[in-house]
Amino acid sequence: MALQGKITASRSFQSNGGVTTKAIVARNITLGAGLTLAGLGDVDTSARVDGAIILWDDATSTFKVRPDAENANLKIIGGSF
Repeated sequence: MALQGKITASRSFQSNGGVTTKAIVARNITLGAGLTLAGLGDVDTSARVDGAIILWDDATSTFKVRPDAENANLKIIGGSF
């Protein structure tokens, strides 16, 4: 899926404080084949196995792929039935 927009330096807008700011909007961004979750800088996939889940680790500011969900702060809320 490609994202489309437009890059222009001639557009400007004015905020409530009277400051004029230039807006830059992306025109074409193509996500290439071969991109993976492991390729992201803030994701640790070293413990991945079949059926693993992704948890946020606040201590390291990374997402960790883990085979278990042992975390005192984890809450799984399935809704009301």
